[in-house]
Amino acid sequence: MSVKLGNEVGYSIRNEDCTSKCSIIKYMTDRTLHRELLSEPDLQSYSVMIVNEAHERTLHTDILFGLVKDVIWFRPDLKLLISSSTLDAQKFSEFFYNAPIFRIPGKYCLNFIISSCKY
Repeated sequence: MSVKLGNEVGYSIRNEDCTSKCSIIKYMTDRTLHRELLSEPDLQSYSVMIVNEAHERTLHTDILFGLVKDVIWFRPDLKLLISSSTLDAQKFSEFFYNAPIFRIPGKYCLNFIISSCKY
């Protein structure tokens, strides 16, 4: 794939933003997403959010999960994908409105929880 960093694919970290209006994929840390939520509480600029390695929980990720849960309640069009090989997928599924769990067997069994709130 021949894309230039900052165009279709970019990243945003503490004091650096390498994205543009053309960016369709934006990588960021949990703390950066917290800042995004302060300026855009409904995350209207996003249609999909992927949280990888969700089992590596910190205070920041736990707060983030709570905030994102509220956002997907009011934005059923926002898709949330949570991935991990070791988390308790059932608890995460229940927390996110009984979202479906997809397991991919292999050397490291991956659990994916895909949520969009349909109320």
